[in-house]
Amino acid sequence: MNKTKESLTDKLQKVVGPFAKKVNGNIYVSAIRDAMLAYMPFTFIASIFLIIAYFPVTQVTDFITKMLGTSDASVWQEKLLYVNNATLAVGGLIVVISMSKSIADKLKTNVLQCVITAVVSFLLVTPLNTIDGVMYLDISRISAKSMFLSILIGIFSTLIYKKVADKGFKIKMPPSVPPAVAGPFESAIPSFIVIAFFLCIRLSIELLFNTNALDLVNNILGKPLTYLGGSLIGLVIVKIFEQFLWFFGLHGTSIIQAVMDPIHQVLEDQNKVASIAGELPINIISMSFRNHFAGIGVIGAVIAILLVAKSKQYKQVGKIGGAPYLFNVGEPVLFGIPLVLNFSYIFPFIFSNAISTVVAYFAFSAGLVPLPTGLAQIPWTTPVIISGYLVTGSIRGAILQLVLLAMTTLIWLPFVKMADKKVFEEEQLNSSN
Repeated sequence: MNKTKESLTDKLQKVVGPFAKKVNGNIYVSAIRDAMLAYMPFTFIASIFLIIAYFPVTQVTDFITKMLGTSDASVWQEKLLYVNNATLAVGGLIVVISMSKSIADKLKTNVLQCVITAVVSFLLVTPLNTIDGVMYLDISRISAKSMFLSILIGIFSTLIYKKVADKGFKIKMPPSVPPAVAGPFESAIPSFIVIAFFLCIRLSIELLFNTNALDLVNNILGKPLTYLGGSLIGLVIVKIFEQFLWFFGLHGTSIIQAVMDPIHQVLEDQNKVASIAGELPINIISMSFRNHFAGIGVIGAVIAILLVAKSKQYKQVGKIGGAPYLFNVGEPVLFGIPLVLNFSYIFPFIFSNAISTVVAYFAFSAGLVPLPTGLAQIPWTTPVIISGYLVTGSIRGAILQLVLLAMTTLIWLPFVKMADKKVFEEEQLNSSN
């Protein structure tokens, strides 16, 4: 039987391992991941001010309003929105900067010029609005909803720049000219060709489709991906595949997030915009849902170990793994029990997160819990219960997390009992010898 398991494991590793390695090693996938990671701190920074501005307890808002000597809360709330307008509200611009930098680094080309050229190209395809003859940039066009467009521009502007520069199409300065002076001159032709290319793209889109690049990309690429990533079935498949990769020791989260982060960030931003406007959030599935409700699964193993473990090994793992898991860091448990490549745990390991996803989804869709507002875009390391309250603005969000914790613990309990019993018996046998 062991030979069969080993043979099956080896076969699966041979299939999954190269695939995951290829995905992780792809410069475009890793660049998207880098860009989203660079963007995430600003979501947290903005959220601090948004939470204060729209605190879920009205008494707190009333108290701040009274302390400031005004009768209208919107007066000071609008001031706190300055931070949001400089961070989350320009998410697309931040991503195009970080995206082009990451690819330029990987392609070993002029990073600064590639970033500037990408920003100019991004703004070039973004149409301006006109009121009374005055032209202005609508900030919503460079927000998170432009994320798909910014990723594409970050990739293609850098690739074209690199190609042109490598062909030697540049103004060559005498050797005596310092690099700091020669560099900008040498970048002029590659940048010119990139900008001319995107000008042609904009003119072609306006002529052929009578629209703009942002709307075209979101309709052709954004909407289908958003429907897939924002659907229950789509997210369940994602969570199962993510855990499947983890089971074989591959970092499933880093592989998945490069694809899913832009989608879920767009959905999160839609909820945030609705919340700031005083309307109800529109998306059940978002970044907050994925990070703080759909990710509750393996933690059930830790709680089950703390409840029923008798063996010294499991007790020790529970003590060591419990503290990091307060902040949703699971590696000590994954490799300490171990859960990775442990077929005794394959069912709860792969499916417990998916089960939490389904239960949480129906709790939100039934109106039992308010939808994540998008105002508190907190890190995935935020402890359970605290995160549930903050992202929903309701104690019911924390209660839902408690229900998910209890449910996943019950799923893991029989598997932990069986494995712990076996380890305990082996320890007793060894101690008697």
